[in-house]
Amino acid sequence: MQNVFTEYPAVPWKQGWRFRAGPDDLYPLLTGDVQGEITVQGNAWTLQLLDPTIPLTVRLLSNGLSLCVRKREKEKQIQILFREPGILTGSAHGLPLPVLNSTEPIDQNPEFTWIKTAPCNALLVCKDSRFVLVTGNLPKELALLKAEEALEENFNELIETETKKRLSTASLFSINPRHNPPVALAAESLRLRLRGRTAAIPGTWSAADMPGPDTFSLNELYPLVQAWRLIDPKTALTLAQTALALQQNSGGFPAWVSCEGAVSSAAPWPLIIQAFELALQDQHDPVLLKKTLPALRKYMQWALRRFDPHHDLIPAWQSDQEVFVPESFERGKASPDLTVMLLGELEALLRLCNESDHSEAAMGPLAGEHDQLVRTLTTVFWNPETKAFSNAWKEGHYIHEPSFGSFLPLFWPGLPPTFKKPLLENFEETHGFPGRENPASWKQEQIDDTSHLPAIHQFMAFESLRQADEGRALLMLFVRRAREGFTSWFERESIEAARLQSHNAHIEQPAYALGPVTASLLLTTQYEFQHEALTYAPTLKSLQRLIHRLRFNRSDLKIILGSGLAILIVHLLYHPPMHINKDARMAEAALNYRQGQFSKA
Repeated sequence: MQNVFTEYPAVPWKQGWRFRAGPDDLYPLLTGDVQGEITVQGNAWTLQLLDPTIPLTVRLLSNGLSLCVRKREKEKQIQILFREPGILTGSAHGLPLPVLNSTEPIDQNPEFTWIKTAPCNALLVCKDSRFVLVTGNLPKELALLKAEEALEENFNELIETETKKRLSTASLFSINPRHNPPVALAAESLRLRLRGRTAAIPGTWSAADMPGPDTFSLNELYPLVQAWRLIDPKTALTLAQTALALQQNSGGFPAWVSCEGAVSSAAPWPLIIQAFELALQDQHDPVLLKKTLPALRKYMQWALRRFDPHHDLIPAWQSDQEVFVPESFERGKASPDLTVMLLGELEALLRLCNESDHSEAAMGPLAGEHDQLVRTLTTVFWNPETKAFSNAWKEGHYIHEPSFGSFLPLFWPGLPPTFKKPLLENFEETHGFPGRENPASWKQEQIDDTSHLPAIHQFMAFESLRQADEGRALLMLFVRRAREGFTSWFERESIEAARLQSHNAHIEQPAYALGPVTASLLLTTQYEFQHEALTYAPTLKSLQRLIHRLRFNRSDLKIILGSGLAILIVHLLYHPPMHINKDARMAEAALNYRQGQFSKA
């Protein structure tokens, strides 16, 4: 990918797409009801980028956008990027410069347009083909200085920087362009959710899909780390470090913390150490590991105490706010999903301890706890009659209670084949999960958070198949279904965008809204699909890379294919006359004469 503004997947214009300079930007902009219009929350003013009746190709970024006139993309386009919080810089080619509008009084000047309105002023300065929009609470004089500085910058260098940031995302794109817009939107959605340090959250964090003030949910950390490893590994580690910085004096963590300081009393799902281990794999840092291990050991001890208050090593959820399967909580009831997560935490901690030269003393007790949890999983929760982890345990009695948690033991890499094989065979037969009246009904559900199958369940099902399905056939069944689901979602969003445009309608909801776990699932399943394609179709992948390297567009390919087809038709239909010498012609005439064909002779 050479230019993100011309090669990123195009999407229809839709009102409500937010874009901001970065985690610390307090005044995000959003696309307006009218095509080509951007505004601020409350619509105090609007920036009309171009004529809304022009047919456009739209490309959306987390910190800007590109509008190109269809069939003339190279000649007529407008591109805008946030240079820093409150400063939007842009360039227009072959089109008029943007216009700033407002219902408030406007200070119109040949050199700039100024609108003073609370809480977000706006200044538009245009020069040649460049323009700058300064927003925020700056006074006019300081805003003008900021605009002049921005106009001096090389806009092409800004584009190059943004393109480099998205090369990892571009590596996930398929040859089939139908699947690429959701991938780009998922990556940009995750970037949009990043927030800066606050008094309550000491580091960069990701806004959760929760009502109310922006909140950092540690239950989303594991899928977030998996997704960010694909598009920006440094951010994956940063998010993990921010989560670890929220550790409490007891050793535990809250399930979530809001930007305003509210802290959950519930515990997060035990996936914290596993998330940190994944993030550290891409940014190997022995110093950080040595510094972090004591905190991780303290957390592990806290988690075992919290979830196993009776010290019988049959852990149980302690609150309906913590339980992994919604509406399944009963005080004192143990289920296999929690044991699997704790096993994963212990094994991740043991691996991290093994990498450190200063942690041998801690490994003995941890290994003993691990072995007991293995026995609990394979004896207490395993039902030999059904060949499934369909047992729950309450007050010393077995309960036959299959649920999604019965599928989760596949997430444990050490699950013996005698247990793994029946679970995979059942999934192959039903194409569904335990505890559902119609196991295959998940195939008809939208890929999103629902009461029937939350996005985190779909993500953990995918992770479980990644761990357990060595043949990858069942994994790819899940991946193909997920990709089709995401593509269908995007097509529905596109239809909705067209409807809103045609009816001049307005809706109070974000455009192309993807929750963080859903976006993570989209990116990770796409990665697996591309990995499969690269493994089994290297020639096709090489051709794709060659096409991208040579920067062939659709028109170029049409010309090449048309020319090749024309050559083939001529080759098949055209038969040039045969040139024969005099003796051959005399022999042919004699033969025709003897056969009575006097006209030919």
